[in-house]
Amino acid sequence: MKQYPEKVTICEVVTRDGFQTAPEIYPVEEKVRIIEEVVDAGCKCIEVGAFSTYETMYKMQDTDKVFENLHMKEGVEYRGLVYLPDDVRRAAACGCRKIKLNVSASMAHNQAGAGRSPLESMKTFQESGHVAEKNGMGFAGSISLPFASQWEGVIPFQTIVDIVKGFEAAGATQISLSDSAGLGTPKLVYERIMALRNLFPDMDWMLHMHNTRGMGLANVVAAMEAGIDKIDTSLAGLGGCPYIKGATGNISTEDTLFMLSAMGIETGMDFEKIMEAGKKVIALVKNIGTDSYQQRLRALTENEEN
Repeated sequence: MKQYPEKVTICEVVTRDGFQTAPEIYPVEEKVRIIEEVVDAGCKCIEVGAFSTYETMYKMQDTDKVFENLHMKEGVEYRGLVYLPDDVRRAAACGCRKIKLNVSASMAHNQAGAGRSPLESMKTFQESGHVAEKNGMGFAGSISLPFASQWEGVIPFQTIVDIVKGFEAAGATQISLSDSAGLGTPKLVYERIMALRNLFPDMDWMLHMHNTRGMGLANVVAAMEAGIDKIDTSLAGLGGCPYIKGATGNISTEDTLFMLSAMGIETGMDFEKIMEAGKKVIALVKNIGTDSYQQRLRALTENEEN
C-alpha cells in the first residue's frame, strides 16, 4: 500500500507567482487583503512577493509596502523571493523573516533570466546567506526546471546535485523543486525526489508545480509518495514564468485542497474560506481575457448555481 504524509503544508504564492505575470499591478491593500484572508483560512506559509531589480519583477516593486502593512500572525511563515545580497537587506528592513533564492537547472532558462549559467548565478548566494543569517532570517533555495526543460529535455541529475551542494554551502536549509515549465511526469518526479532525499537526508524539501500539461496534481501525488509534505499552490491557478513560452499557471490552491481532503490528508485549512478567497482573486483578474481564467470563473459560477 502506498504511503502518503498524514499532513501537508500548503504555501500560498498567488501574490508573488500569481501576480508576477498578471496584466496589472494590483494595489498593496488588495494583496494584503488576499494574504490575510488566506491566513485566516488556516494557511501557514505565504510567499508575499519579490525583492528584485530585475525588469520582469517590476510588478513586485511594492513588496516592501505589502510586508509593512501585513498584520503578521504568529506561527505563519511570510517569505520573499530575492536574487542579490542587497535584496536580502531590503527584505530584512521591511520585516521579512525568510528569503528564497532561485536558480534554474536549465542553462538556456537561466541565461534568459539572469544572463549567466546556473553555477555563475550562485556565486552571490553565500553572501546572501550571510546577510540572512546576520538578520536572523530563514533561507530557502529554489531550483527551477529540476526535472526537464523544453531546451535540454530531461535535466541531468548531476546538475541538480551540484546546485543543491551550492545551496547547502550558502546556508540554505530548505529547497523547493520548481517545475516552472510543467514538464515533469509522475515517474520522473518520484525517482528524482527519492534520489535527492537519499543523497541529502538533512535537507527540507518542497514542491512547486505548474500545470502546463495538466500533470500538476498527478505530480503532487508522486511527490507525496516520495515523502514530500510541503507544496506551493496559487489561488485560482494563477501564475506562470515570463521566460518560458506557453508556461501556464501554478496548480490551484482550491484543486489541491480538494484532492488532499478527499485523500484524508490534513492541511489545517478551511476549504470554503479558500474558495471565497479564490473567487475574489478571479474577480480581480477576470478581465485578463485568457481561456483558463474564464473557464475557472464559469466553473465556479455554475457550482454556485447548482
